Amino acid sequence: MATQEYIDSQGTPADESSSSVAPARPSGGFGQRGPDYDEPVFVISVAAELADMHPQTLRSYEREGLIEPARTAGNTRRYAQRDIDRLRFIRHLTQDEGLNLAGVRVVLDLGEKLEEARRKNRELEEMVRTLAARVQGQEPPAPRHDVVPVSAREVEVHPTMRRRPPRQRAGAR
Repeated sequence: MATQEYIDSQGTPADESSSSVAPARPSGGFGQRGPDYDEPVFVISVAAELADMHPQTLRSYEREGLIEPARTAGNTRRYAQRDIDRLRFIRHLTQDEGLNLAGVRVVLDLGEKLEEARRKNRELEEMVRTLAARVQGQEPPAPRHDVVPVSAREVEVHPTMRRRPPRQRAGAR
């Protein structure tokens, strides 16, 4: 892996003995400058180094459907920072937690379902806020049990069905 440069809180290089030292972002870092989190910019060798894996492992994970890198017009794989983070998470699950790839697939699928549920929940909460704001700005609805005059032609009357006692058979007395 590449060596890390250390920066202080103002973004200037600092010596490693400083107590308020944070590792610097890789050049072209994410945040204030550099490519977007979802922008596929890393070739497989760089992505493998950033994820601390062998490039063949990335190809294997792609065959297993755990990762899906973007492709250029020349069919070269390109990885985004989101893909790198996913690869690091897969590495954590396999090496630190002891999961096999089937277990990793289940964890990733459940994570995606959870994110979808959270997204829907946020949408519903926004709908409730919108509706509550509308209701607060309106007068209460009129009572629903008012007596309303209706002409006889508009009313349909249905006979009440009563339950008849069962008929007795001719042979039973």
